[in-house]
Amino acid sequence: MHVVTLYAKAGCHLCDEARASLEDALADLDQTLDLRETDIRHDPALFERYRYRIPVIAVDGVERLEGRISDDAVRELLRSLP
Repeated sequence: MHVVTLYAKAGCHLCDEARASLEDALADLDQTLDLRETDIRHDPALFERYRYRIPVIAVDGVERLEGRISDDAVRELLRSLP
């Protein structure tokens, strides 16, 4: 099973949109994935790494999408997973 991680923080409207896109795509594509969300404010290293890039979506530890993330990009990413 793939692990999909959303790096985000509260109050970030782009993060809210990315979360909704992930949830909608997972529901529509009928895939079983481990969806996790990490608030970058709880880890200083993550905050430094992602603070200007969020939201960031990683799959199995590999960063795949960031910034303004479209619904289509999320669906294409999830469809591409074996």
